[in-house]
Amino acid sequence: MGTKAVLRTGCALLILWQVAIGLWAVLFPEGFYLGYPTREVGWVAMFPPYNEHLVRDYGLALLQLAPLALVCLKRPEPVFVTAMLIGSLLFNAPHAVYHELHIVRTDDLALQRLSLCTPIVLAVGLLYLTHKLKASLRSAAAEERPAARS
Repeated sequence: MGTKAVLRTGCALLILWQVAIGLWAVLFPEGFYLGYPTREVGWVAMFPPYNEHLVRDYGLALLQLAPLALVCLKRPEPVFVTAMLIGSLLFNAPHAVYHELHIVRTDDLALQRLSLCTPIVLAVGLLYLTHKLKASLRSAAAEERPAARS
């Protein structure tokens, strides 16, 4: 699988992760509040009181990168992918730090950390691939220039 295919796949996974959660919060805010990730666990409900506006805003914040992600799927050019990944990190990294500093329960701490760190690790890995792609595109462009002058 080539670098662009890996970037497409990674961007798709990252955005599906956020779109699924975002749509749930926007369309069914009370259900999201009480049932994320499951009704038995209820991570969001551990931070009362319920606020429909806040839950919907959270969902919309997750959805705001979806249009850029669609562009990245169609045209995984470094500038677009980098913008989407940095946007994702600007949300996910502080979110993970907050929850690491405010641990409410420890019985499912590994699952919490996995759900909070997966998008960060994915975005950082994709940023690395994007950097490599940008470097290879620059190198290819530099090799073509002398040939065009001949």
